[in-house]
Amino acid sequence: MKQLIPFVVIIAIVAAVMFFLQDDYEGPFSPDYRSEASDSFWDAALYINEADEGYEVGVRLEHNDETINPDDIEALEFFVDSSNVSFFYQELELEDFDGTVNYSEMCTHCENLTQLEARVLVNWQDSEMTRSTQYQFSILLDE
Repeated sequence: MKQLIPFVVIIAIVAAVMFFLQDDYEGPFSPDYRSEASDSFWDAALYINEADEGYEVGVRLEHNDETINPDDIEALEFFVDSSNVSFFYQELELEDFDGTVNYSEMCTHCENLTQLEARVLVNWQDSEMTRSTQYQFSILLDE
């Protein structure tokens, strides 16, 4: 029994270290289907992931380093509008904003979906003024 105790202690120490030193790393952005658009402010992607209950539809926005400083953005909202799904995201008080937003919702009316065409309207307020931009997306799903 005395020979087993050091192994148990070592395993407990390694398990504790692994638990407390976990990395919050998010893997690469790789949805099942996506359509991308960009302008001088944002790189935008409308994406669809297949789920057990249907489809998850989402938007990912990444700021353009040359024109937007994430620290200057005070508020951000976007609206997704299509014939199958509509939703919005709104954050009126951004703190520690890193310049990337990723938001999705389940689409309850997308069971027989073969194509999704959507419009995304993005509004944000920086230290100078309120700005707006719009993107058009079309995603063709493989059946």
